[in-house]
Amino acid sequence: MEGHTPLRNLSRHNRRAAAIVASAGLVAAGLLVSSPTSANPGVTAPEDAPSADRPQGGHEPKHPLKIKEKRDAQKAAALERIAAGKAPFKASAKGANQEVPLELEGTDKIFVVLAEFGDTRYEGAGSDECGPGCFTDTPPFTLPNPKPTTFDGPLHNEIPKPDRATDNSTIWQPNFDRAHYEDMYFNRMKEYYETQSSGRYSIDGDVTEWVKVPYNQALYGRGFCGNPPGAAVTTCASTKALVRDAMAVWVDNQLKSGQTMPEIVEYLKTFDVQDRYDSNGNGNYNEPDGFIDHFQIVHAGGDEAAGDPIYGSDAIWSHRWYSNLQKDGPGGLTGVNIGSNGGAYGLGETAANPVPNNPTGIWVGDYTIQPENGGLGVFAHEYAHDLGLPDLYDTSGNTGGAENSTAFWTLMSSGSNIGDGGDTIGDAPTDMGAWELFQLGWLDAQGDQGPFYEVVRPGEKSTVRLGKNVPATNKAKQAIIATLPDKEVPLELGAPAPDGGTKYFWSDQGDNLNNTMTKTGITGTDLTASVRYDIEEDWDYAFLEASTDGGTTWTPVTTNLSDTSGDQSGFNTSLTGITGTTATWSSLTATLPAGTNAVRFRYQTDGAFVLSGFQVDNINVGGTVIGTAENENEGWTFDGFRTTTGSEIQEFFNAYIAENRQYDGYDTSLASAYNFSFPVTKPDLVETYPYQNGMLINYWDSSQADNNVGDHPGEGLILPVDANPQFGHWSDKTLLRPRILSYDSTFSLERTDAITLKREVDINKDGKITGAELESASIASKPANPLFDDTRTYWFNSDEHGATGSHPGRYQPGWYSVDVPKTGTTLRVTANTGDALVVKVGPKK
Repeated sequence: MEGHTPLRNLSRHNRRAAAIVASAGLVAAGLLVSSPTSANPGVTAPEDAPSADRPQGGHEPKHPLKIKEKRDAQKAAALERIAAGKAPFKASAKGANQEVPLELEGTDKIFVVLAEFGDTRYEGAGSDECGPGCFTDTPPFTLPNPKPTTFDGPLHNEIPKPDRATDNSTIWQPNFDRAHYEDMYFNRMKEYYETQSSGRYSIDGDVTEWVKVPYNQALYGRGFCGNPPGAAVTTCASTKALVRDAMAVWVDNQLKSGQTMPEIVEYLKTFDVQDRYDSNGNGNYNEPDGFIDHFQIVHAGGDEAAGDPIYGSDAIWSHRWYSNLQKDGPGGLTGVNIGSNGGAYGLGETAANPVPNNPTGIWVGDYTIQPENGGLGVFAHEYAHDLGLPDLYDTSGNTGGAENSTAFWTLMSSGSNIGDGGDTIGDAPTDMGAWELFQLGWLDAQGDQGPFYEVVRPGEKSTVRLGKNVPATNKAKQAIIATLPDKEVPLELGAPAPDGGTKYFWSDQGDNLNNTMTKTGITGTDLTASVRYDIEEDWDYAFLEASTDGGTTWTPVTTNLSDTSGDQSGFNTSLTGITGTTATWSSLTATLPAGTNAVRFRYQTDGAFVLSGFQVDNINVGGTVIGTAENENEGWTFDGFRTTTGSEIQEFFNAYIAENRQYDGYDTSLASAYNFSFPVTKPDLVETYPYQNGMLINYWDSSQADNNVGDHPGEGLILPVDANPQFGHWSDKTLLRPRILSYDSTFSLERTDAITLKREVDINKDGKITGAELESASIASKPANPLFDDTRTYWFNSDEHGATGSHPGRYQPGWYSVDVPKTGTTLRVTANTGDALVVKVGPKK
């Protein structure tokens, strides 16, 4: 029955037993004390392209839970230690609240709700900037383009059938019913993840029938939160209300169909077998935490990221996020009490609220959302966010910004939107890259086989058989990780304190620190100092400590800046620690115990999320200045602390990751990369061209948090090195986009393919473009290039037509490829045996 589904018939997956038993959840097979975290990108427009060529699938907005950010940092730090050879992949966990799962194994359960929309307009406010009327048909701001053509609904199965003569990109079928999504999730996406994980990981779960929320899509999809309202933006917080409203309707439908509340609650509990963020800090991730583990919404209608032609900017942009609309959830976290109708973007317990209210006490927070006609690519991409992978495309491209070269090389970029050369794109994604597999633990040893990657340290030589990207085999490695000397980056800590001279004391920064600066032979009890700090709040701490026996034993001292709550690391049991951030130098005061004859400052950090630390100057005890940092004879003993002028150097892990990309499995789609060549006359028609098979090398640079090359040209977290970095241009001197020029990034024993692409231009100079006004750009075949040598240049900040920031057109030279360090590291393909590439790694001769 449309709109509600009795639990006993919800899915073929629950017919094993009357009581639904959750399958094995996230198995923390590798737990490590860490020592120091969408969206689909794929269809960013060419010059003057229509909205249909935007990044399909959306993005991953910042997660609101601090604990999620912390766990991501712990995991990233742990994996860097493993790659650098400082820890084995499987290690014993130690320390309070420091464990993170590094290997994703077993079978996870997903709850999927299908949501369509009513016609009711929400009359409430969107935000302080956008008051009542924000979601009506005539809001108090101009709706951004493309403007919606209607405001009712949509219901499912209302997407127009495309004309295949002019549209070979839109996914469409007559009936997007529940059976379609059961197949999408629990056959097709299940197979994708089983392949990527080499059989380590799978999914199961249930899909509801379509449920109809009372409100129209405008409440959940409208971009009202821009600055000013109506400015380009992808996702606003009101989208989170669809999680609440769809589940409230679902619960109500279950009750009306005869299910009891206890039956509904017991059923929902089968989707809660994990404590995703170890919110209670006991190190056990395989226990219920009161939240649905993996929750997904499929919404009726098209994707705003794909330029939905009916609802335009009122359509929902696919993404992964967290619905923090209500307080006081399990463990004190925010979220949504499933079945309820309260919280932000709701009318509460009033007669005017059309959303039912039947709270279950089971909560949902994390969610992903995709469109009715989404392909396997967007579903797999968004679920990868749920598993912890970031977007690897330049996310500013969602609203017309930059584009990097990750392109079709990975599911976490345009590879999620690629097709097989048929009538659609987005339904035949490419593989994940080796870096992504490493992040999920899918390159680690499996049983008595593996690990499936080879680490080559700086200066070492090795010959490696580099096999197919996925799945793993016992005949060759899936990846090579060539580690490099730490990358040195300038660190500016800020100016000295007023009246503090030219230097000050600094704690240093890093993971697992317990640094001190100590002064003996003091008298007095009143201590003052100037301090400035940037310390991970509730996890890392600075302490003032006193001794009455010359430094043999130490007692923590309460200061005016001590923090007495929120300790997550167990460091601040004395409640005297200093944590958080000060914008400027601040005054610290304290009363030392009677008989104090030594003092010290101590800075203690855990294993992840490095901030700049603790700075102190102008230290005074009993009216006597005992520390200015201006000379070396003040009697301080340093163990980790030091004096500084504010200019320092910080070091970061970096490495090359090589993988073998061939036209096999999901990577068969690399042969049919696409380009929207006719944005005016045939905006939904693509032409295809082949990405080149061979050895792809990515530069992993942990000094960068993302791949947004528009912000930091030539630098990113994980960017491909282009083996053939020559630029290509259109006739007006503008550059072919990075997604095109990245096609020949691989190192190979074969010549590259020549390609020719078209675009529509105003050849007649009459202000109009017709289907006949086309120009072509061709890239000639290039000789084989089997050698990567990082003393060569693979990135350029300019060409003959201009530099980054001033080059004609949207795409800028500094967005292509990546600027690699000059370390003398080489990787050479010496043979192709059919099932593997033979790669020699070592220092340049």
